[in-house]
Amino acid sequence: MRRPNPDEWKQLVEECAVSELTQKEFAVRHDVPLGTLQYWLYKKSRVTPVRRSEAAGRPRAAFLPVEVVASPAPRAREGLMLEVALPRGMLLRFPEGTQAEYLAHLVAVLG
Repeated sequence: MRRPNPDEWKQLVEECAVSELTQKEFAVRHDVPLGTLQYWLYKKSRVTPVRRSEAAGRPRAAFLPVEVVASPAPRAREGLMLEVALPRGMLLRFPEGTQAEYLAHLVAVLG
């Protein structure tokens, strides 16, 4: 089994990242210790992450810009509403300020 120097390991890690081989297959093919290959892969991932999606040629996930705009929906309703969803799929709406005791009793009865 050969023992590459640090510069060779950097090259091997780059090749492994774009290879379609498993780490074990790659280590066997290049006659290097699997544990040492995994160490160098880990070391590289701590500096610059190696993403499987990039290696496979797929576009990598990215955050997209989002613009938050005011919604006219709250203004469309008259006052604020409280919604209570019951387990059977029933949705109850009450105006803001409805007494909690009344709501608790009603939910218990409709249960």
